[in-house]
Amino acid sequence: MSLSASMYPSLASLPGSRVNGSPATPVSMSGPAQGSAQAGAFALSPNTQITPGSGYSVRNRTQQQLYQTPIRGQQFQQQQVGQQSQPLKTPETRLTATSPTGQLGQSDAQDQAPVASLSPIEHAKRVVNSFLDFDSRYPDLDRIVQQTQSSEYQYSPTNEFGPWTPFEQTKTLRIPDVIFEQYNTTECFTKMGLFTQIQRAWIVVDNRLYFWNYLNGQDFLSFEDLSENILSVQLIKPRANVFTDSINYLLLISTASDFHMLGVSFKDNDLQLYDTGLVVSVKGLAVNIVTGSDKTGRIFFGGQGSTDLWEITYSDREGWFRGKCGKVCHTKSGLSGFTPSFSSLAPIGKLIPFSSQNSIIGSILPSNAEESIIAIVVDDSRSLVYTLSSKSTLRAFHMKSPTDLTLMLTYTYTSLCSHLQMINAASPLLDPRSTTIVSIYPVRPSESSQIHIIATTSSGCRLYLRAARSYGFGFSNNENAPPTTMQVIQVRFPPGESTARLPATTTDLSPTKVSRIYAPGYFMAVKAGDIADKLFMSAPDTGRILSQLTTLNTVPQLVESGMWASIGGYVQEIALVTPEFQIVNKPEGFGNEVCGQYSVPPTEVAVLTNEGVYMFKRRYMVDTFKDLGNDTRVFLETYGRAETCCTALAIASSPSYSLEAREAARRAYIEYGGKAHLRDENYGSVALSFENVRLSGRFDGLATYISRIVRAIWRIPILKVTASGPNGRKSYASSIALGQLTKYSSTLIEVFSFLEQNRNYIDGLSGPDRVIGGLEARNEDISQQAEHRGMNALMHLARFMEEALLFIATMTQDSKRLNECMTNLQPESIVRISKLTFQDLFTTPEGTELAKELVSAMVNQYIASGSSVDSIVDVLRKQSSIFCSADDILLFHSMELLHRAKSVALTDPDLKNQILRDSIRLLNMAKNVSFEDLRGAVLELNELCFHPGAVEVTLKAAIESDRGIVAISYYIDGMPPNDPRADLYNKRLQCYNLVFTTLSDIDERARKESESTQQILPTTVLPMKNIQDAAYKTAFASRDQLFHYLLYDWYVERGLAERLLDLDLPFIEPYLEKNATVSLEQANWLWVYYGKKEEFLKAARVLSGLARKNFAMPLENRIEYLSRARSACQCACPPSQRQEMLQILQQTQDEYTVACIQLDLLTKIKEDVRFADDEGQRARLVKKLDDELLDLSRLYNGFAYELGYKDICEEIVKAADYRG
Repeated sequence: MSLSASMYPSLASLPGSRVNGSPATPVSMSGPAQGSAQAGAFALSPNTQITPGSGYSVRNRTQQQLYQTPIRGQQFQQQQVGQQSQPLKTPETRLTATSPTGQLGQSDAQDQAPVASLSPIEHAKRVVNSFLDFDSRYPDLDRIVQQTQSSEYQYSPTNEFGPWTPFEQTKTLRIPDVIFEQYNTTECFTKMGLFTQIQRAWIVVDNRLYFWNYLNGQDFLSFEDLSENILSVQLIKPRANVFTDSINYLLLISTASDFHMLGVSFKDNDLQLYDTGLVVSVKGLAVNIVTGSDKTGRIFFGGQGSTDLWEITYSDREGWFRGKCGKVCHTKSGLSGFTPSFSSLAPIGKLIPFSSQNSIIGSILPSNAEESIIAIVVDDSRSLVYTLSSKSTLRAFHMKSPTDLTLMLTYTYTSLCSHLQMINAASPLLDPRSTTIVSIYPVRPSESSQIHIIATTSSGCRLYLRAARSYGFGFSNNENAPPTTMQVIQVRFPPGESTARLPATTTDLSPTKVSRIYAPGYFMAVKAGDIADKLFMSAPDTGRILSQLTTLNTVPQLVESGMWASIGGYVQEIALVTPEFQIVNKPEGFGNEVCGQYSVPPTEVAVLTNEGVYMFKRRYMVDTFKDLGNDTRVFLETYGRAETCCTALAIASSPSYSLEAREAARRAYIEYGGKAHLRDENYGSVALSFENVRLSGRFDGLATYISRIVRAIWRIPILKVTASGPNGRKSYASSIALGQLTKYSSTLIEVFSFLEQNRNYIDGLSGPDRVIGGLEARNEDISQQAEHRGMNALMHLARFMEEALLFIATMTQDSKRLNECMTNLQPESIVRISKLTFQDLFTTPEGTELAKELVSAMVNQYIASGSSVDSIVDVLRKQSSIFCSADDILLFHSMELLHRAKSVALTDPDLKNQILRDSIRLLNMAKNVSFEDLRGAVLELNELCFHPGAVEVTLKAAIESDRGIVAISYYIDGMPPNDPRADLYNKRLQCYNLVFTTLSDIDERARKESESTQQILPTTVLPMKNIQDAAYKTAFASRDQLFHYLLYDWYVERGLAERLLDLDLPFIEPYLEKNATVSLEQANWLWVYYGKKEEFLKAARVLSGLARKNFAMPLENRIEYLSRARSACQCACPPSQRQEMLQILQQTQDEYTVACIQLDLLTKIKEDVRFADDEGQRARLVKKLDDELLDLSRLYNGFAYELGYKDICEEIVKAADYRG
């Protein structure tokens, strides 16, 4: 039927990013209301009356107190109360960058930086993590299944569900005629089933077993070696190390007398059966059900007329008192199994419908026993075995060891009904007089930490049972401990034909003869019929459940979509074709199909009837959206803007959909996205900042889709490391299959291309900081800028991830070459790369750096093997230019030339030099070369004695590392601490040290060559000396001021400073002037330098200044400086300098005269015998006179007059020209 628009609420009445309120219902609903404020809840009919026992009454406080048997102490009840009284922590209240509600909020301490200060990649990283966290908070089964009853379905009794149907039938495969021909030969009975593990259906015809490939109706195989009628058939995985590797499965066949085990080999659709010789006698046990453990290979079976649980033991060797195969009874009444309890087999003339309650064997082996096992299921995740009896009694056994099996609990239907009364779930559908349990399904810990079993009744109800281990009056918190108690916590009633009929009384699924449940909650129930069976199928509506997280004060509840499948005949078997759905290995987020639909293939189920095999496939939300065509507004009203835009983007960007579907999705993405706006939560008082902007649905949809594309790989290492061999040698391989990497990359390319093609129609793709003109208010401008910034960041990340994924695929496709590359890396780099996650590779500078190291190692390996680097470089350049830039290519070709030069160094020196010059030319063309690569190239050049080229390349790299020439100002300013210029200075310093290493290397080579040859031919011109001269000439020719300063420092450290004075260096003068203020030695070199340059005025300035400087020196040295200054002033100089020279000369002459008097006074004090008794006083006076130049007044008043030196006093008066 067509979906009527009147069935949905008006879009104008819908608030928030979900377009408002509780989700609309596309077809008629059934189920009780759980509160009008809760998402996914539906109002009761106005005529519905809430009566005691109907399942709608609220449990009173007294009953709650009586029924408190939590799994984890008292935490469970407190958690339920807390969830109902406190709002959930939705992304709207905790995210920093953006969230599925389209806003900027706060995440955690490490992400508190303002959005405006983040780079595009950092911003996108924060966004992706936010949306991944939101998806990971999809409620687990424990949360959506509360201690209550529920029955909320999207359901159409007439099966006119249209695009909203949860499953679709993909194939109908008829039973081949040859099988019917064999069936017509039946004399006693027949039975059918499916082994989807080997893509085979099977049928038992008396003592013959036939297989056929149900997918193509061919590949027939028969087993006719038994003389007795076959009663049961099962396929399990064998125990490890018992059979050869070619045996994939064990085929278990039971007759009235024996239990046979056949080996099954299945490879490339080729099925072979092998006789293992393992046979066990089961006379009198009437085996009617067999199952096995996939984890341990243990085999369990039960017999008609008994609740005993048996096990088949098998091994590859015999013991003293046992054979290779035997049986063990794990229950106390094991001897009862040896008492025959059946009569002769009676002929059966038709196929008997599949049922786990009324088995075929039961119909042909009549027994007076009151109770029998009708189902055995193994929960390997908890090491538990569950049995279900014909009286609806559940028993749990614990597999403590590979051989033990201990009964832990027995849960009768009577106990179950009493617990139902305590949670107000009483219903005629659960009446023990007319209702039984027909099927059980074990729930793994990864799906739920508390619920252990889901049981289905003959009335179609699902019972959720939790189990725990009790100690006295308390309960154990140890989740690994085997349970000792069990209780039902929720009843899921079947859907009703209309809301006028209470779900607690509906009989739509009565009588249910069998059911199947598969993760994350797919439910299939077979309703017995007279002419044919009916199959009901339902699945959780994960989109509605997830949307409940964005609604405050709402406890998430289970909402399902149901349908009646179109099949013919009597159902014989329901089997899972694909692996069960699972995206995480923990309860929270386990069942999030909305998130997993882009990475996990849809679940497929095969239903076998006596007419054929019907194949069904789960329909995801993208399938619903696609089939809605142009009527997608109902999808928006149901799931909100974010999910709508995400789904639309997934379809619009994928070429696997039709043009019509892609165009409809494109329009939906553009039109339904809304606009970015400020969150005005303070009623008009809101700061104009990016943090307060709620972005559009288009941004949310893009962020959601990108995060879900990379969800499976985001936080895992890029490499899988395994240790093998006696020495534990490590091997490396991609942690993700090559096909998956390519798929992820292709999907990201499709998204990026779609956005680029529609850039003009999508707000937010004009650039991150574009100021939009024509806006009336500043808040709109801020909102638009935030939208631009967010969309640009996500597109930038998408493009980066696409190239990074192709890079990983390229680097890891050859595992041998990858392992050789890893071994050639530095140990520290190996550890870092081994721990590098995809998130770090995509979003951190360290990830880019490590990727480039891996590229360099790969290229070096090609070079070392003599292969051309073009083969690998071209591929890397096309697929991942981020990690293989134009500069990298120049470097790789340069290294290739260096390797070639090394190979011809001894045979053709001229060719070697030509190749090295070409290598230097390529290195100089590269703008950005890492220091490690630069150092490697320099070491190669030094080894090839091409030191001038090494100096040239290194100095060029130093300039490229600091194009703004900032480092020199940092050096001149005295290198202040915590200065941002320090990083650029350190980069230059690394390069300069590499130059000094090169110069030291050629110095040492020249010295050794000189010592070895000059003894024989003293006049020989040495090659190394020429290379040394050329290297220094290259260094001295540099115009890099900072390099020259550090080069001069290097000369000084080596004690070769005097050599600098003989060279015409461009920066030696400012260098000496700068250091002359702090170093006496370099001040001396400065006036010597001026003297050699015949710049006598500058020399006189330095010398006269030195005499007055507070450097530690004796008075004689100061007099010497004054004397030298007088001499310099008497030298020839340009006329323009003559006046200043005369002034310095006059000043210096006066100072020289006073200094000589000071020296006479100093000598007099040293020789004065009056200080013989007070040497301390003499030393103090000597120190004052010897440390600095003093004026005449201080010499007279402080020393000569006080000490009575008349001659000195006269000299002072004369020098002062005193006439008083």
